[in-house]
Amino acid sequence: MNDSTEHFLAFGIHADTGLPLTWDPPVSVSRQISNEELAKRAAGAPYSNNRHYGTTAGFDLEKLDEVGWGLVFAFDVDPAPYLEHLEPLLALRKAQAGARFRIFSGHEGPRPDESANNWLNRHGASLGIMDPDQCVPFYLVLVGPPTQLSFEFQYSLDIIAGVGRLDFPTLEGYRHYANSVVRHEQDEECRTRRTIELFATCHDFDAATQLFTEKVARPLSEGPNALGAKFGFTVSPSLGEQSTKARLSSLLSHPTQAPSLLFTGTHGMAFNADDPRQPEHQGALVCQDWPGYGNLTADHWFSAEDVPEDANIHGMIHFFFACYGAGTPEHDNYTFTEQRKRIAPAPASARLAQKLLSLPQGAALASLGHVDRAWASSFLSKRGIAQTQAFRDVIHRLMLGQRIGHATDQFNSQWGTLSTELFTLLEKLSGGKQPTSESMSLRIARDDMRNYVVMGDPAVRLRMEPAPPKPTPHPQ
Repeated sequence: MNDSTEHFLAFGIHADTGLPLTWDPPVSVSRQISNEELAKRAAGAPYSNNRHYGTTAGFDLEKLDEVGWGLVFAFDVDPAPYLEHLEPLLALRKAQAGARFRIFSGHEGPRPDESANNWLNRHGASLGIMDPDQCVPFYLVLVGPPTQLSFEFQYSLDIIAGVGRLDFPTLEGYRHYANSVVRHEQDEECRTRRTIELFATCHDFDAATQLFTEKVARPLSEGPNALGAKFGFTVSPSLGEQSTKARLSSLLSHPTQAPSLLFTGTHGMAFNADDPRQPEHQGALVCQDWPGYGNLTADHWFSAEDVPEDANIHGMIHFFFACYGAGTPEHDNYTFTEQRKRIAPAPASARLAQKLLSLPQGAALASLGHVDRAWASSFLSKRGIAQTQAFRDVIHRLMLGQRIGHATDQFNSQWGTLSTELFTLLEKLSGGKQPTSESMSLRIARDDMRNYVVMGDPAVRLRMEPAPPKPTPHPQ
């Protein structure tokens, strides 16, 4: 079977053209970059196919008093205002983690351009495996924007730790999030429905969304192997013609309880670095209302300003699958020429995710999304075979009540596996040969997995309504 090119489809639309984001074919790019340069840019990845990431033996990742919880501030940031607004959450986590509660700030915080491994080394740990006895907790919250603590730092630290980011435009956002998490964990009435809302667009003129619906949305929402079925969850699909902007708004405004999980598969909006709309609308979700290529307006995408005032999402987790759903780097991660393409004035978190995590009436627990472009390689092999195991595994772990920083380890495992394949291939390209189409394909697939990040506290977990009783078997 010949290699498919479908896994090079990106899930983003450019605002100026109304056309899909693209990437040059690997063969043309391979003439512009040396094997050594590709290897250098791939540095910092886990080069092992070891599928275990986490702590040393003997620690339970669900118990904060065993594995710990901490905040991380950049060395030159005054933590006081953030600590004041996060105080309710800090009090809760300190009570739960006890002696394994830590705050890293000032000289203990990461320095400019300090790698995650070097920072861990300063505190007696390393990227090999996390040992909570070495004073660095497993669950770590990066506080502040990626201009202070970079996405690259977050990716690397997340190899062995459970990492999330809290980043809001105002200090009040931190207070709202802290209050929301505490109320969710302490109020017995705060339970979510045992429902997964699956929202996926499918445009008759667009190959990417058709592929996602065919390979991911329908298989995960239909039949005995539907998401969460074995755990007493139901999937409520809004696919194709149902996945309108109005429908998404209604999903966020359930009259009684929020769903446990909202899983959206759409294109994400992309704006030029100098476009004044970028801060508010980058990564906004393109809905089914979009009529066709070259014709795209704000009426067709769902952004932070479209979140309804009566949104009822307290305790929900949102899994975005869209370009820039979690954030945007300053330079395109998938430009493999010497001159990296600048796509934003500075790296930034996505505004929609920020909004959903900071609603004063009750916010989402966390968002899981993608920094930079999201590719079909997340769910499709290079031969065009559907591989949704990573999505299914992460979601099922969340359904089982695992903390999100632990539940998402599958993405790191796949990053490690793909990194091993990539470097094995590069070792074969000796004698100054140029990278091949296969090596470029592996690089995209690997970084596609790397760029999934958690927005929110990585120690949060779902609290659902009780599972329905299993039917009593009839006597034979």
